[in-house]
Amino acid sequence: MARDLRPLFDPRSVAIVGASDDPAKWGNWLGRGALRGEHRRPVYLINRKGGTVLGRSAYTSLGELPDAPELVVVSVPPAAFEQTVDDALSAGARALIGITAGLGELGGDAKAHEEALVRRVRDAGAVLLGPNCLGVYDASSELGIASNEFPPGTIGLVSQSGNLALELGILARQVGLGFSRFASIGNQADVDLAELIGSFSQHPATE
Repeated sequence: MARDLRPLFDPRSVAIVGASDDPAKWGNWLGRGALRGEHRRPVYLINRKGGTVLGRSAYTSLGELPDAPELVVVSVPPAAFEQTVDDALSAGARALIGITAGLGELGGDAKAHEEALVRRVRDAGAVLLGPNCLGVYDASSELGIASNEFPPGTIGLVSQSGNLALELGILARQVGLGFSRFASIGNQADVDLAELIGSFSQHPATE
């Protein structure tokens, strides 16, 4: 039975864990991308120091949020990844994007920990994209969780290589093409290529 990936591409709310004011950090790029869709959905920025991030008041933890975040984007050091995912599930997340690298792709104990974490994600009825991925984009829902913007269009793109996806975005823009939806699969610890292709084939905006 196909799982519902709507919370991954058209979430009712988004939380960015690891949001940052530092323009050299992933948490800055992801936060700015999420905020471009702020008129469509609440965007919660989480930084353990709190304060102000990207001109918004930042929360220090997922537990502080006023509502359950449907999509949680995790951009934290590897040592904090597992606990952050557990916190996201406790907060009611239905989908997670793991940007963090240095996990299952290392093999051994790291791979075993990743597999155990995926079991907890699935037991909670949620989905996990990645980890070690670039993010997602959906033109229809105005969701841009990636380091770069993609031109809108009708092409669905699934890529393991983040750099390849960004280059394809540049080339598409140069010839007047664009993307309806993009997903970076990373480690494919949970959501994999086949599942995404099945979902894209049912997506009306993807031709």
